[in-house]
Amino acid sequence: MEGKWIMTVHTFMGDMASKCEYRLDGEVLTGTVEDAANGAVAPIENGTFKNGEYSYDVTIKTAVGEMTNHLSGKLEGDRLVGKSANAMGEFEADAVRA
Repeated sequence: MEGKWIMTVHTFMGDMASKCEYRLDGEVLTGTVEDAANGAVAPIENGTFKNGEYSYDVTIKTAVGEMTNHLSGKLEGDRLVGKSANAMGEFEADAVRA
């Protein structure tokens, strides 16, 4: 899971892309997420990676204020498959290595 990824969240407003850089220290997942639309960079919070499954929070600054997203899912080869949940709902999310 470590390394650079391109994450796409499939929302009702269209696909939202971000550049993610993940680091692991045991089961602790850290790193940063950069919103491709506005270049805002935010640290990963509460990150875990265990038995091929990941979970973390990230708070991104948007045009309408800050929004916290909870992402979770699993590593499938060179792909991440999961969901992103925030105040607007829950959406499918996937990522490929950059």
